[in-house]
Amino acid sequence: MNTYSVYHLHTSPDLNGGYIGVSKDTNFRYEHHISRKKKSNPILDNAFRVYGDLIKVRVLVKNLELEAALLLEEMLRPTSNIGWNQQPGGNIPPDPTGKSRSTEYRQNISKSKMGEKNPAWGTHPVFSKIHKQKIAEAAKNAPFIQCPHCQTVGRGNGMKRWHFDRCKDADIN
Repeated sequence: MNTYSVYHLHTSPDLNGGYIGVSKDTNFRYEHHISRKKKSNPILDNAFRVYGDLIKVRVLVKNLELEAALLLEEMLRPTSNIGWNQQPGGNIPPDPTGKSRSTEYRQNISKSKMGEKNPAWGTHPVFSKIHKQKIAEAAKNAPFIQCPHCQTVGRGNGMKRWHFDRCKDADIN
């Protein structure tokens, strides 16, 4: 049987501030809050940016069944925008993982991110043919260098990335 904990992320022990959540593993969940690639709670993300290591994790209650943990969270966060929580407590957000999407839906998403609507639009430089030729010439004219550990010979960044201090044949003391 899975047991859950209700936890409090905070900079002060006042339960009206901070973030209240439910998790099976509070340490894993804390690390997940810090390292999320998709940021869904800008208030909590800003708190991590501002307070950083000052944020502490406190387990309020542990070894609860899911329903009891969600009920306690709902009691502590009855409405949205309390502390760092955006949503009222007791709700489990929908998980889109593994959900099948229709072809029409996928095409609409694709169209909505084309051209200037693409978040990466304009971030990649477009080089002229002359500039590309100059880059190619510089690469061809780069001197050959030899790794002192494995005697591999090569040019530029590939050698710097895989050899010298990082060479697999280097003596590790």
